[in-house]
Amino acid sequence: MKFWNLFFIVSLLLPNYCNAVVKRHDIPQEQYLVKNVPEYLIDMPHEGHGVLIAPQWIVTAAHVIFYDYTGKSIKIGGESYTIESVTKHPDYIEPDESLFKGDAARLMAFFAARSDIALIKLSLPVSSITPVEIYQEDNEVGQTVTVFGRGATGNGLIGEDLSTKPLRKMHSFHNKIDGAKGNWLTYKFDSPPDSLPLEGIHGSGDSGGASVIFLDGEPYLAGLSSWQYWQGDLSTFKGGLYGTTAYQVRLSVYKDWILGVLAS
Repeated sequence: MKFWNLFFIVSLLLPNYCNAVVKRHDIPQEQYLVKNVPEYLIDMPHEGHGVLIAPQWIVTAAHVIFYDYTGKSIKIGGESYTIESVTKHPDYIEPDESLFKGDAARLMAFFAARSDIALIKLSLPVSSITPVEIYQEDNEVGQTVTVFGRGATGNGLIGEDLSTKPLRKMHSFHNKIDGAKGNWLTYKFDSPPDSLPLEGIHGSGDSGGASVIFLDGEPYLAGLSSWQYWQGDLSTFKGGLYGTTAYQVRLSVYKDWILGVLAS
């Protein structure tokens, strides 16, 4: 099957495969808008996000690399840079289209088993922006994270509204990490009154979006938005509902691989 046909199927059956910001239904939506977007947040060429972690390197979720980005231009801090190379983790695998049909169990197991992370090297270093450091401790559970994304919006009662996806407005939300197992950080989208004041979950359009832990006011990159868990038939999937568990790439687990690629 051609790429764009498969991408269309993915968008229909599992919108949150590419992620976005879905919010509480009882909080004014403008409170989630980001007025001053951190410069280390990068918009990918087609869809999704990356994060500047070194002057010449961006980390992102591997599944937002939809085709060969080598030689493509990417905007950082208002300037254009050329992508020199893309390195996907050796344990990243593209899904077969059959996984997007029927019961979700096989697809969920597939997502959980792979490493959804890639590194992008720029042809020239970025000198005008300070990269964000990677969170390297293994004590993520219980930490509150701030998550960024420009994707579709919605709320926990009705889920995400894909018609809002083209608006491309930067939002952020908070959530508390309740799981840190292997390659993944997880958090649950709790409904009020059990939720944080600006609680939310990622949805369609912000895969690779930064999940940041602030320590003494300084940001540390803990995760990258990746996927949401679903039980039942994929034809009934609705992203961004209260009670949904989100999965984020756990950067602390990949620090040695990242350092190895940067050094090479």
